[in-house]
Amino acid sequence: MFQGVAPSRNSVAQPLGDGRVVMAVEMRTADGWRPGLLVFDPETGAEGGRYPLPLRGGVARLFLSPDGTRLLIACGVIRQSCTETGGDAVVTQRDDLRVFADVPVEGRSLTAYPGTPTPPEAYGFEAVFAAQGSRILAGGSTRPLVLLDAGGTRIAELARRDMSAFPAAVSDSGRIARGESDASDRGGDRLRFWDIRDGAELRRIEGSAGWRLRAAPFWSDDGAMLFVPRVQRGAMLLDRFRTP
Repeated sequence: MFQGVAPSRNSVAQPLGDGRVVMAVEMRTADGWRPGLLVFDPETGAEGGRYPLPLRGGVARLFLSPDGTRLLIACGVIRQSCTETGGDAVVTQRDDLRVFADVPVEGRSLTAYPGTPTPPEAYGFEAVFAAQGSRILAGGSTRPLVLLDAGGTRIAELARRDMSAFPAAVSDSGRIARGESDASDRGGDRLRFWDIRDGAELRRIEGSAGWRLRAAPFWSDDGAMLFVPRVQRGAMLLDRFRTP
């Protein structure tokens, strides 16, 4: 449990090594709530530090460089110039999250670290490569969630268009996980799992009434565990699930 922490749909955890992850969240400070980075071990719940961000508001999107050494914190897709120094985004070193530098960002709808290969624009801004580039996972909110091969041939439609769904997470072991909100508000939210190879649905977990997700799920380094953030009484909680 992490008191005084509020994740959002943009709060996708990124690995830091040694089992730790970093997540962009809203955090309570002596000056009130502000955006920041939370470092923690999702398996043990041990907190590794909180680092307020030099942003003027809003939970940012966090991207890890391909070599794993830098973190880019991008502002919202609507408002630019949202750093305290008037920039569009900031970058920091993975090993020292106390020092930030402004960095220009050409496209505001980032899905990966700038310079990282991404699917063609025709697949939509939500599309990402998966399974070492052999698959494309596209859609998820404004479009149906679909699985394609690297050449763009559709393999399967996984789910219909759902504006309330959270971004999907793909494990190194080839499992897709996605959280979905209950539209009726009578039941709880749910988790769905698919196989990255053929799109076959593997499992559904239906939450009990009042079980409300707050951010996208993320996998452990070995893909054996899925972590799902939610919020209760001003604290962020992590629910843990074994790989189906």
